[in-house]
Amino acid sequence: MDKHFFFYQFLEPISKELALVAKELENSIFTSPRTMLTHARVFVENILQQVIKAEELPDEPRTNLKERLDMLNDRGYLIPEIRDALHYIRQNGNQAAHDARTFRFSEALLSWEAIYKIVKWYVDVYGPVDVTVPDYQDPSPRVEQSYDMSELEVRLKTLEELLRNPPPKLADEASNHEVAVTLESPTEVQGQPGFTAIRTFTYKGRKLDVPYFLRDAFLLPQRFEKSETFLIRLGAEQQARIMSELPNNLEGLHKHVKRYSEKNDELFFTELKQFIEEEKIRRQLTIERSGELFFFFKADHIVVTEELSKLALTSNEFTGMPGLLRQLNDDEIATVGQLPQELVILAKYENVGIGIVEKLFQQLKTKTNEKKTDSENSDFFKESRSYKKWDSLYVNVKLGESKSVIRGDSVPSLWKEGLRWMEERKLPLHTLVKEGIVLGSTDVGKRYAIALEPIHKDQRSFTQTHTYESMITGEIYYLETKINPKSGLETLGKLLTRLGVEVSIPLLMKSDLH
Repeated sequence: MDKHFFFYQFLEPISKELALVAKELENSIFTSPRTMLTHARVFVENILQQVIKAEELPDEPRTNLKERLDMLNDRGYLIPEIRDALHYIRQNGNQAAHDARTFRFSEALLSWEAIYKIVKWYVDVYGPVDVTVPDYQDPSPRVEQSYDMSELEVRLKTLEELLRNPPPKLADEASNHEVAVTLESPTEVQGQPGFTAIRTFTYKGRKLDVPYFLRDAFLLPQRFEKSETFLIRLGAEQQARIMSELPNNLEGLHKHVKRYSEKNDELFFTELKQFIEEEKIRRQLTIERSGELFFFFKADHIVVTEELSKLALTSNEFTGMPGLLRQLNDDEIATVGQLPQELVILAKYENVGIGIVEKLFQQLKTKTNEKKTDSENSDFFKESRSYKKWDSLYVNVKLGESKSVIRGDSVPSLWKEGLRWMEERKLPLHTLVKEGIVLGSTDVGKRYAIALEPIHKDQRSFTQTHTYESMITGEIYYLETKINPKSGLETLGKLLTRLGVEVSIPLLMKSDLH
């Protein structure tokens, strides 16, 4: 088979662009299931746009995939099998865009099969008569990682040395089991390609192995909290910019720069050990979750989803770091996706310390949880018999002679919009938040909906938290968002009523619940 062949090459006469997107989807199945699931939505949405164009139906540019799907289904253009396949791809794509969990190859393969059904239907109904859709074909699995030649040579030399100088137990023929374990241990401990010990650092009798993948690693000074300045000075003398510049024996390293002592050598050795362990964890993570994008901060990490990457780096989204945000924007870094993978690099900015970077990291983690909550709330609509009526949450309000509508796509967005509406009208919201606003239509529960601390009445932490910064007091209000939309509407309605607002919630009326 031609190495340039890909399964959906037959689409090129219909749309070369569509064929190329399909090619990239095929390539990403075994390298990044998340990428495949996320972008499969775009692929099938383009097909629906072509169908709408062929049928000469109205199509607004801002219409989303679900709206196009529902419109074609309501008008009878989709058979049930194709409708279900489209919903399957849409729902899995939404999960991949919001949820930071690991996505399996099997999930990508199921979407790949759903795509085939859709493409075959599209070509059979709307494609040229001379284009034939081939039988379904599974994509080829990814090529397994292999050892670099230099690393392989080290591994072979280690095993050859074992053959020449076997441990004492090998002489005992009755110890067959021990023999197998002993022989396997060097390779098993070193694990996957890249983890073979290539060098050993020593310091006063202590040893530290360096895995192959770190042989020429850059020693970013900000990763060494207590040795940062020491590393910068050593780097200026071309002594410690990369791992391979370090001597095997770290005793006396401080002598290359002035005004440092043996204590600095010891601190650096300790932090170097921590650095190597963190890098091993990161390496393993990127192997196990191939194709994922991560943000790293010390020993912690965040999975960067599509939705998180789109967030703007503004004071509306991230609080308590105006100086960092301003400098990032000056460098044309405007969205989360443009941040460096290694977040400690941000400490290079003026008046930005590790504390500010950690605050950004923690807020990014909170945003990740918020996006996951939004996705879970979205799933409620899929399961509800009346999901079409609940695509948007809204509350009709009247204050004096003024009437308006508070809307949101999810409970968190509805509540935040409601809180803004109350504060814009100078309603005494803060007093109620200070007391703690209980979830639901009454005050008999033990769980708060909104409070100044993310702790419920029974001292349990909020399950899933969103935050809202008060426009009046500047305080952070914590929102418990692990609830269904019905409870969210009831809570907001209760709060508005207490503040003297007339409230009408059509979605909670009996006729809309069945």
